[in-house]
Amino acid sequence: MTRPAASPEPAPIVFQNQWRDVFDGTLPDDWEPTKSVSVVIASYNSATLPLTLASLAAQDYPEDLLDVVVVDDGSEPPVELGDVVPKNIRLIRVEEGWGRSNATDIGIKATSGDIIYWVDSDMILFRDNVRQHAKWAHFIPEAATIGNKGFIEAWDYTPESVFEKVTDGTIGDDYDRSELHEHWSIQIFRDTDDLNTSHGRNYSTHMGACASVTREVYDRTFGQDTRLHLGEDTEIAYQLWQAGAVFIPVEEALTWHLGRGTVQDHAVKVAWHNDVHFAQRMPIPRYRRKADNRIWEVPLVKVVIEVTPETAYLARNCVDRVLNSTLTDVHVVLVGPWSQLHEGRRRMLADPMNELYLVREWLRTDNRVIFAEEMPETVFPAPYRVDLPITAGVTSDSLMQMYRQIDGNRLGAVRYFTPGHTKDDSATIWDSAALARARRYRGEGDAIEDLVDRVWGFEWGSNDTAQLIDLREADLSARVTRVEPRIAELEAEVAALRAREAAPAASLARQLAQRANAASGGRLAPAVRDVNARLGGAPAALVRRLRRRG
Repeated sequence: MTRPAASPEPAPIVFQNQWRDVFDGTLPDDWEPTKSVSVVIASYNSATLPLTLASLAAQDYPEDLLDVVVVDDGSEPPVELGDVVPKNIRLIRVEEGWGRSNATDIGIKATSGDIIYWVDSDMILFRDNVRQHAKWAHFIPEAATIGNKGFIEAWDYTPESVFEKVTDGTIGDDYDRSELHEHWSIQIFRDTDDLNTSHGRNYSTHMGACASVTREVYDRTFGQDTRLHLGEDTEIAYQLWQAGAVFIPVEEALTWHLGRGTVQDHAVKVAWHNDVHFAQRMPIPRYRRKADNRIWEVPLVKVVIEVTPETAYLARNCVDRVLNSTLTDVHVVLVGPWSQLHEGRRRMLADPMNELYLVREWLRTDNRVIFAEEMPETVFPAPYRVDLPITAGVTSDSLMQMYRQIDGNRLGAVRYFTPGHTKDDSATIWDSAALARARRYRGEGDAIEDLVDRVWGFEWGSNDTAQLIDLREADLSARVTRVEPRIAELEAEVAALRAREAAPAASLARQLAQRANAASGGRLAPAVRDVNARLGGAPAALVRRLRRRG
C-alpha cells in the first residue's frame, strides 16, 4: 500500500515502521543529547560483568544523563563492583524470584531514565554505543533500537584494558567483524530494508543483549513477564510492538559479544521450549498456534460489544454468533452495567434489568467472555480489536474475512458498511499497534480514524467481505451454529449433483441433436423447427411414434 501524503504538522509521525522517512540517523552539527538513559544489567555468576561495566565507564554520553543498575540475580559469590565502573551505578540484589526477566523487571522499576537500555553482562560496548542508541529517541518518540553484535570466542581483556581501548576507540580493531558469526537477524534487516518494510512484525530482532526503548512506550506495556525464564526478550518485544514501538536496527551501535550465543549451539531446543510459551502470549506469527478451538492467554482478536437494558435482548444471539465463528482465536469483552445486578429479592419477570441477568447467566461459564463495566481504551496485548454494535450480527466467516482484510493489507483499521447502521456506528476492526501509536498524537477534536490513517492506513470495507446482518431483523429463536465455508460449498455441489441425477436422462437422439445444434452455433434448431412447421408437424410426429415403439 502507498504511504499517505505527509502531514503539514511540524512533528512528523512514523508510518508503520518506516522510520527512515522521519529520521535517517544523521545528526545536526550542533546536536547534544538531552534525554536520560538508564542501563539495566541482570547478572548471574557472570565472569564478564567487570568488562561490561568498564566499557560503560568509557562511554561518551554525558555522565549526568547516564545511570547504570546492576541486578544480582542470586550469584555465588555475590556480585561486587570493581574499580572500573560508571560514575552513576547501583547494585541491587534480588530478594524474591529468579531469572533474567525478574531481575530486569526489578532493575527497570528502580530507574527513571527517559530511555531504558538493557544490556547483557557479557557485552563490551564501543565508545559511542549509548549515544548511538539514545539519539533515535530524540527524534522518534517510539524508538526501540537494536544494537550491532560481533560474537567473539576468545579474548584476554581486563577491565583496565577494556576501559583504555574503548576510550581511545581501538577496541574495534581487535577482531575482523567480517570473519565472525553472523547473527540471524542480519538477514532479516537486509530483507526488510532495515525493518522499514517489516510493519513491526520482525519484533523478535529486538533482543535483550543490547536493546533500548523509550520509557514512554515501555510504560504502555505490562512490563517483563517474570514467569518466563527463556525468550523473555522476545515476549517484551512483542508487547512493545503492540504498544506502538518503532523498531530500528542501529548498525553504528557496535559491541563485542563475549562468547557464543545460546541459539548458535541450541537453536532446536530453544525453539522447542520457547514456542510453547510464545504461543500462549503472542498470536503473531500464526504458525506457533498449531491447533484451532483453543483458548489462549492472548487472543488474536478481541470483540468489544456494549449492552444496555434496552438492547440486552440481542446480546445472547450477538455473542453466540461471535463465539461460533470460523476464527476461533477470539475473546469477547461485553460492556454493560453488571455491577447493578444483585442477588437480592426482585420481581424477576417485571424487572427491566431481567434480560441482563439472563445474559450473564447464559455466558457466565464461558471464559472467552469478559464482563466489563466500561468500554476498554485498549485490548492490549491482543493485536486486533473489533468494535461490534450489539444490533449487528456476524455470520460464521465474518471475523475471519475481516481479519484477513486488515492483516493481509497491513491496515490500521477497516470499517464496514453495516446493514441498518449509520457510518458512525458500523462495525470496525482495528490494529492495536496502530491505535497505540495514534493515541499519542490525538488532540482535542481529532478523530481517531484520521490519526490511524496517518500512522497505519484506514479503509472502508464492503459488507460483501464482512457478511454482517442487522440483528433487529433476524430470527433470534433460530439455533446459532458454525457453518464452515468450504463445507457449505461442498453441500451445495452435492445438492446440485443429486438434482441432476434425479432429472430424466435425455435420449441418445436428443443428445445428438443438442450437440449438432451447439456445433452449428445454435442455427440448426430454428431451421429444423421451420421445416417441421412447413410439413404440418409430420416429421416430429413420426419421431414420437418411433420413440414409443423403441
